[in-house]
This record gives sequence, structure tokens and C-alpha cells, in this order.
Amino acid sequence: MPATAKRSKWGRRWWWIPQLLALPVTGLAWLGMATDLSLLAPLSLLLPYLVLYHVLWSMMATAHLHPSALLGGILLAAFWTPMGSWMQVRAPYSASYAQPSVLVASWNVHHWRNRTWTEDSATVSEMAKFASELGVDVLALQDVRRGTDAERQIGEELPHRVEAYDLALYSRYPIVQWDRVDYPGDSGRVGFIWADVLLPYGDTLRVVNVHLVSTDVDLREAQSEQAKAGWWQSAKLLLRRMIRRAEPRSVQVDALAAWWAESSRPALVLGDFNDGPTSATHRRLRELGSDTFIQSGAGWGSTYRGLRVVPLRIDWIWTSGDWKALEHRVVKQRWSDHNPVVARVTSN
Repeated sequence: MPATAKRSKWGRRWWWIPQLLALPVTGLAWLGMATDLSLLAPLSLLLPYLVLYHVLWSMMATAHLHPSALLGGILLAAFWTPMGSWMQVRAPYSASYAQPSVLVASWNVHHWRNRTWTEDSATVSEMAKFASELGVDVLALQDVRRGTDAERQIGEELPHRVEAYDLALYSRYPIVQWDRVDYPGDSGRVGFIWADVLLPYGDTLRVVNVHLVSTDVDLREAQSEQAKAGWWQSAKLLLRRMIRRAEPRSVQVDALAAWWAESSRPALVLGDFNDGPTSATHRRLRELGSDTFIQSGAGWGSTYRGLRVVPLRIDWIWTSGDWKALEHRVVKQRWSDHNPVVARVTSN
């Protein structure tokens, strides 16, 4: 066979190599989402990026009319649902709301401190003022530090409040009952809280505030570790932490899901879930509710600021029953490492 023919044959085969090398990792990332294996949980966060990698290679292969171009399309079709939880391509909903609706928000307030952990009354006051000016009817806060002036400031706008653990729920409307639910065993966070809110048009909205155990992923901490121990050791420590935290988070989400499935009325579940939308956590909750970002969000919907350029949506709002989302948006701010999520919901 002439040398040119051999090179041509090798060149045709080469297009398969980048995709086939990545395919086992993509399969393991899918298993991380589809199963509760803690060892694979970190890989599930990479699933959308791996699918995007395959799609980009397929686009280049298409220009050369190579059959490997089909692989990216097949994977995109197979993972269409998880990709939709990662990014939504739609114009933001801007129509007027004819039907009665409720504006709700969830925000991890980072103990009412800014990202550099400086503690002063000005930061608390500014953050509480920002929370009040969101203009919502129900506000779910996580990582709350008690005994600050924030309680008074937010209470002037949202007078009804319940709190337990590191969680607080504020409401413009009366809270007719509430309770706390402990997680089984010692799995990190202590539990979640729920409250029934009596709306002005006679309906009752059950709201659940959740804060699952943290993954401990922070760019500044990673950079500090890297400076001390080198990038390889830093990466191993980070991976070990992510795997170690995945198991207790799985216990927590199972407890939440079991309670939700038995709830006597449809629930609106808000909070910091400390997991990505292509995770087993998200898959488990999709069986019970509907993510407001998927219903009416646009773009990346990224809520976590700790990784800067990498979009990471770990703060979610879920509807169930007749409740649906008319609007979903993320509000930028400069204090906490989480941006608040706001959703407008209505019942049919």
C-alpha cells in the first residue's frame, strides 16, 4: 500500500481517538448521576462539559464528513435532560402576571459575612438591606448567624419568621404551622425546616428550607492549598473531600425525599443543595418535583461565586403538585459566595 494511502487511512481513523478516549470517562460521569456511588459523585459534575467536548469534536468531524460526527449527536440526545438542567436557551420571561402568584427566594448568606470573612455591622446591615429589597413574599435563608440586626431589618419587610439549625424562613403572610425535621444519624447538617404560609387569596403554600452538606469546593482555598502542597496534592485533597461529603449528602437527600413523598400537601422546596444539576441529588429530587430553572430560567443559572469562571448552579427551587414557575432569575450581589435565586410561582 502506498505511503500516502496509509497516511490517509490513519488520518480517517484518528478522528475517532479523541472521542473514544473520553467516552469511558463520560460513561462514569453518567453513572455518578444515575447511581448513588460516592466515588463517582465528583465526575457527575463534569458530565455537561464532557458532552460538550464530544459535540465540539463531532462538529469538527462533520466538516470532514467523518462518521465519528454521529457520536456527539447521539450523546447530546441521550443526555438532553441533564444538559437542560445545566443550561437553558430561552428569552427571560417578561409577560405580565394575570393570575395570583407568590415571589419566593433562597439565599445562602454566608453567616452574614462577606467572602473574605471580615465581620462588621456594616456588612450585616448591607446584606440585610439587600435581602429586604428583593421584594419577595417568602425568603429562605441558609448559613444564618443568629443574634445580628439582620433579623430586625428583614422583619420590618417580612414580619413572620421561623428558624432552626442554620436556617431561617421569613414570610410576608402568616405562618400557620411549621416544624423541623432532623436528618438520621450524624450526617453533617442537622436537618431542614418547613412552614405552611397562608396566602391572601386563601391558598396555603408549604415551603421547605434546605441546606445539604457542603462539597467544600472553593477556588481561594484550592489556590492556598496549591501554594502550600502543589497542584497535584491539592487536587487529591479536593477529590477526597468531595467523595467523603457525597455519602452524607446522599443520606440527607434520601431523608428529604422520603418526607416530601409523604407530605400532606404539595411543597415548594428551596435551598442550598451543594450539588450540581447533573448529580444524583438532582436526579433524586426530579422524581418528586420540578426545577424552576428548567421551567422558566435562562442561560447558565449559576449561583455559586466561589469558582469564578466555572458556572455552578447549586441553589435550587423546586415546585410540586399544581404549583409551577412563571419566572426564575439569579440576582447578583457582592457579599456572599452564593447569589440569591428568585422564582415567581403560581398554582393552577
